[in-house]
Amino acid sequence: MRFALAVALSAVLLGAFLAVPYLPMVDLPQHAAQISLWQRLSAPSAGAPLFELNLRTPYLGAYALARVLATWLGAVPALKLVVWASVVAHLAAFDLLVRTLGHPRWLSLLGLPLGLGYGFYFGFVSFIAALPLGLLAISAALRHRERPTVRSGLLLAAALCATLATHGFAFGMTLAIVAPLLLRGSGAFVWRAAPLGAPALLTAVWLMPGSSGRSIGLTIWDPRFLDLVQVPALLLSASAADVVATVFGVLLLALVLLSLGRPSRALERYFPILFLILGYCLFPLSLGGFGPLHPRFAAFMVPALLIAFEPRTDLEHSMLPGLIAATSVAWVGLLVHRLVEFEQETRPVADFVARMPAGLSIRPIVFERTSQVFPELPALLHMSAYYLPEKAGRQGYSFAMYPTSVIRYAPSVTPTMDHGAEWHPEYFSARDELDQYDCFLVHSSTDRSAELFAERAPEVTLAFHEAGWWAYLSRSAQVALRAHDTEGQHEQPLVFSRSK
Repeated sequence: MRFALAVALSAVLLGAFLAVPYLPMVDLPQHAAQISLWQRLSAPSAGAPLFELNLRTPYLGAYALARVLATWLGAVPALKLVVWASVVAHLAAFDLLVRTLGHPRWLSLLGLPLGLGYGFYFGFVSFIAALPLGLLAISAALRHRERPTVRSGLLLAAALCATLATHGFAFGMTLAIVAPLLLRGSGAFVWRAAPLGAPALLTAVWLMPGSSGRSIGLTIWDPRFLDLVQVPALLLSASAADVVATVFGVLLLALVLLSLGRPSRALERYFPILFLILGYCLFPLSLGGFGPLHPRFAAFMVPALLIAFEPRTDLEHSMLPGLIAATSVAWVGLLVHRLVEFEQETRPVADFVARMPAGLSIRPIVFERTSQVFPELPALLHMSAYYLPEKAGRQGYSFAMYPTSVIRYAPSVTPTMDHGAEWHPEYFSARDELDQYDCFLVHSSTDRSAELFAERAPEVTLAFHEAGWWAYLSRSAQVALRAHDTEGQHEQPLVFSRSK
C-alpha cells in the first residue's frame, strides 16, 4: 500500500509538471536559458563568442542531465523532468535512510513533500538534485561505520563525489553530517574515514584549476536565532508567508516527532542536528556575494532528527501511518491545484513568447514580482528568460554573469544588468539603456511608460499588453515584428492587447 501510494503520487506530480507551461520556481527560467545557450554554443557566430562552457563548477550534475534530455525534449521540458526526477529520487533516498535507521517505513512517504521545499520554489535545480545524493551518502556512511568494507567505502566515496559534482553547498552540508558519524564505529578510524579523501581529491584535480570559486561580493554576518520559527514553512514552501504551508509543515514535524523513539545513546548522532540548527542561525547571510544560503539548512533537518533518535517499535496499531499518508496526499493535491492557478497567472508570459519575433534582446523591468498563488514567492522575477529557449536572442539579466555558472560570459563581455538590477526596477535608465535592447518587458499593475521612458518615449512602441505585462519595442524591433506577422500571415494589429 505504501509503495503503491508513493508511485501514484509521483505519477500525479509528473502529469501536473508536464501539463502546465511553467513551474512556480523562481530561478527555473534562467536555468532554462542556460541550457538553451549550451545547446547553441557550438553554432557559428559572427565576431567574438559571447559565452563559454565552464565544466569546472560544482553545479554540473543536473545541468549535464538536462542538456542531454534537451536534445529531444527542449530546455524547459528537460528541466521539468530533471526536477521531477530529483523529487522522486529524494523520496527514494529518504526511504533508504528510514530503512537504514530502522524507523517505521510509512515515514518514507514524507520524502515526497520534503523534496518540494524551499529549494524547489526558488528554483535551485542543482541543489534539489543534490539532496537525494546527500541522503544516499548519509545512509552509506551509517552502513559503512557499522561494517567498513571496500564496497561500502566505494559507495560512500561515490555518493560524496556525486553530491559535490551536483551542488557545492549541498556537499558541504552533507560532509558536515557524515564526518561526525564516522568518528565511532567498527574497525579502525582510518578505514572508516578513508572515503572522505575521494571528494578532496576530486576538488584538487577538477575544481581548483578552475575559477568558479571566486567571490562576487561581500560576506555578511547576521545571526538570526528567532528565524528558527520559519523552519516548518521552509520544509514545504518559500517562506512563512505561506500560512497553509506553515500549518502543513508543523503537522509534518509533529508526525515525525511522534514516530520517533527515545534519543540515541551515541553522542555523535546529535552532531548533525546541532550543526544544522547552528548553521541556519549563524551562517553568513551573504557568502562572497552569494546568498541567502541559510534557509537551505532546513532541507536536512528531518533526516538529522531521524539520526538523533532510535526507532519506535510500537506503531503497529497506531493512527500515525494513516495520518502520514493523508498529509502527503493532501499536500500533493494542494500543489497540483495551485499549479493550475499558476498557469492562469503566467499565461500572459506564454502569450508574449508566442507573439514576439525571434532574436530579440530583452530587458526585464519587474515591479511586482510576487505570485498571487504562492504567497510572497517572487516567481515572476525571471519570467522573461523563458523567451530565450523558444526564440533565442539575449536577456539583459543572465546567470552567465556568475563564475559558478555552467555557461558564462566570455571574459570580453560586460554584463548589462548587474548589481542586483533585476530586483530593482528603479535602476532602469532609458537614457543609458534604451539603445542596448530591442524589447522592454515590464510587469506592473499600471502603465509606467511615462516614468520609465520619459523624453525617449517616442522611440518605443507598446507591442504587447496582457494583464500586468507590457512589452515595448524599439523601432528596429517593430520592423522585425511586422516581418514576423507577415511571414506568419498574422492578421492582427501591431499592438497585441488582452485585458483580464
